[in-house]
Amino acid sequence: MKNINYSISRVYKAFFVSMILFISSCNSYKNVTMFQGEFDTKNVLLHTQKDIILQKNDILEITLITSNEEFSKLFQTALESNVRNQLNYTSGAAAPKGFSINQDGTFDLPYAGKIYAHGKTRDEIKKEIVSKLKEFIIDPVILIKVLNFKISVLGDVKAPGTFNIPNEKVSIIEAIGIANDINITADLKNAVIIRETDSSRIQIKVDLTKKDVFKSDVYFLKQNDIVYIPPNKAKAATSKYSPIYIPLLTSLSIFVTALNLIITKQ
Repeated sequence: MKNINYSISRVYKAFFVSMILFISSCNSYKNVTMFQGEFDTKNVLLHTQKDIILQKNDILEITLITSNEEFSKLFQTALESNVRNQLNYTSGAAAPKGFSINQDGTFDLPYAGKIYAHGKTRDEIKKEIVSKLKEFIIDPVILIKVLNFKISVLGDVKAPGTFNIPNEKVSIIEAIGIANDINITADLKNAVIIRETDSSRIQIKVDLTKKDVFKSDVYFLKQNDIVYIPPNKAKAATSKYSPIYIPLLTSLSIFVTALNLIITKQ
């Protein structure tokens, strides 16, 4: 009886050891480690973020600075009566009021009229607004902020979701940090950034296992970018068969445990 009990115990242990070895062998060190290789410390040029390219559906906060207090009050009153109160898509709470760029690429600004903004930088829009307001005041200063700068991080990360970026600046590394890091089962070599351009949607492949990501043109993300981290082949295969094999393995484990208890009592 002791021999039978010992054999069952060995089978039980071998089963779980095999499962652990199988799971751990799915990924090699090179596949789960980010930023491999040596940094190039010579002639290193740090990234400088280019000015934001405005897009349709962007929500803009526009501030006028002028020494003409009377016109400043009139402008502010006109702003408050024209801006739209948007809803925060993540919580349903009211978001800061701003000017939404319409589907035709324009928005209407008090005293300046219709402004075409899609595909332009903020500096270009500022110059156009200042040029139109000079009819009413001398040397106006315009400040523009994008209120709905957001990115999405999806796939095999610990906390996927869509995130607002208040300072309008975020790198792909920071985006991963916001999503609470990548799971060990992720395919780091085939990360993808999905980005909308003027008339199309493009996919940009990023290899996160290499330090070259810091030199990439997509190191800094743009508003509305989607970062997708796919699962590796082992996880994909496991998820495919898990509805069949996991219940089977669980049942087998319970059976072996019960059999071991019965034999032990005898």
